[in-house]
Amino acid sequence: MELQNPRILHPQPRIKPKIKRCKLPPITQGNRCRRSSRHVVHHHDRVAEELGVPSYVFFTSPASFLGAMLHCQTLHDEKDQDVAELRNAESEVPVPSFGKPIPPEVLSLVLVDRHMWLDRFLHYARDYRKAKGIIINTFMELEPHALNSFSVLGSAYGSKQVPPIYPVGPILNQGPSLNSHEGASGILKWLDDQPSGSVVLVCFGSQGSLHEDQVRELATGLEKSGSRFLWSLRRQSPKDKRASFPSEYTRYEDVLPKGFLERTAKTGKVVGWVPQLDVLSHPAVGGFVSHCGWNSVLESLWCGVPIATWPLHAEQQMNAFQLVRELGLAVEITLSYHERSEDGAVVAAGEIERGVREVMESGSEVRKRVKEVREKSRMSVVEGGSSYLSFKKLIHHLMSHI
Repeated sequence: MELQNPRILHPQPRIKPKIKRCKLPPITQGNRCRRSSRHVVHHHDRVAEELGVPSYVFFTSPASFLGAMLHCQTLHDEKDQDVAELRNAESEVPVPSFGKPIPPEVLSLVLVDRHMWLDRFLHYARDYRKAKGIIINTFMELEPHALNSFSVLGSAYGSKQVPPIYPVGPILNQGPSLNSHEGASGILKWLDDQPSGSVVLVCFGSQGSLHEDQVRELATGLEKSGSRFLWSLRRQSPKDKRASFPSEYTRYEDVLPKGFLERTAKTGKVVGWVPQLDVLSHPAVGGFVSHCGWNSVLESLWCGVPIATWPLHAEQQMNAFQLVRELGLAVEITLSYHERSEDGAVVAAGEIERGVREVMESGSEVRKRVKEVREKSRMSVVEGGSSYLSFKKLIHHLMSHI
């Protein structure tokens, strides 16, 4: 992605005419959500302001990270602090939306790397404060500390107020997907033949991948763990095309240790793309080695499957920290790994083996907590649940601004 491309940095002139041409029914004409009538944010909020249309943020990361963004923006704008230096802090960093101080190496690079996304995310945080409300894909029972920090600890986010927060999650894509990709039905059939709770899913999301040395170390760790596994293995995009999505391998033998596929043929399956939610919902799956992208976290908790953390980029390191150290809903393989780390860091096979064994432990405290949160996540979206009531407040707020 060309971050300095003016079409990306200044899209408002192209957006405004398109919004003005939209002919949408009033919100009072029916209560079904329409994709074309969503309130859109950031660049769109300025256009919305010019047109007299209220704008709302739909925030797809956790409430804890929203708080981190607003906190860093406050430090930068009101306290004249170089937030990039937080990465070099000698002690753990307190953030209002986290119950425990954060180790510097776990801080998201988008917040503390001035050469990458820092300026843009500070700009996002300023724009979020101008919205009429912030809708978050989370639920109160999962992130009570973070969500309460916006009201109880409001002053921690500076002199400028934070808009009303509406936790309405978990929002999951539960539509049919098994027939939408070649090979999906074969994956499900393989799972049908595995014992209940015996398979660990290894998947790093649609944009996640590992370099070849790390792939071989992961294979060794999986094999030593003795666990059955379903591994979504994708080829890393070239360094000069970092914004590209991972591609599929044509021959797994070219990257895996010699003889690995033959030795694990009865207990493991290596594939490319996987229908993740369908796999996590399958009774054969008992654990998940995950990059800790927020959608994946919510899907795993909804299905009652504990996570072994292996973050790659964005805010995933902070998600992993929250899951392991604060919420007790995951086991740690690593908290601070970065997909494109310049130091060539490799997570050792022994750490991977340990993490897989721990996440697959049948009677662990983590598994018990995840099962409890599974029930809470489902209760939150039914009538009378926390997210149901929050969504109801959002509707009232929307109606009051018509």
